[in-house]
Amino acid sequence: MIRAIVFDMGGVLAHEQVGRARLAEFDQMLGWERGSLVQHLYSGPAWIAYSTGAMDGDDYWATVGAPLEASLPPDFVEFKDNFWGATLDLATVEMAWRLNQHYRIALLSNATPLLSQHLMQDPHFQDLFEVVVISAHVGMRKPDPAIFHFTAQLLDLPLSSCVLLDDKLRNTRAAEAEGMLAIEHRHATTSERVLRRLGVRLD
Repeated sequence: MIRAIVFDMGGVLAHEQVGRARLAEFDQMLGWERGSLVQHLYSGPAWIAYSTGAMDGDDYWATVGAPLEASLPPDFVEFKDNFWGATLDLATVEMAWRLNQHYRIALLSNATPLLSQHLMQDPHFQDLFEVVVISAHVGMRKPDPAIFHFTAQLLDLPLSSCVLLDDKLRNTRAAEAEGMLAIEHRHATTSERVLRRLGVRLD
């Protein structure tokens, strides 16, 4: 029986197109291929260390961001926060609140400690999540199987009673391999359709 819905943040509850578009402009200024800065900032050893709590934000930025500051506009420094410029997917947030009437709701995000500040400040999320798991606070990241088990333990539920909504196939596959139901999220409408097929109540 499904008893909990576990949401990812980026690409599910929030969209990052505005920030990614600005980074693409910076790519052009640097003469880099489009998408290079996203990879430079948000993958690799420094990002993994920052998003698992092994490196603080200042050291992370000194490694990957500060060397580029002289070549880019001042707002480049905002991208120490990978959710800078993010906008809520209000359709998915609304769906989460409908699900909250019948199920326990959790957040599971590969993110830095800055996400905690966003959640505390945003009224859309007040009292929505029973459990919040942010990779930087727990020292592990999706698709590490341990983080799915950890989330289920906090909910005091078996993984088979939880459904993950995540925009990355590697994460949904890893969750499913551990016995968790998972949906590769693209849009609230399509995810709602899959949830209904699983017998989840949304009304």
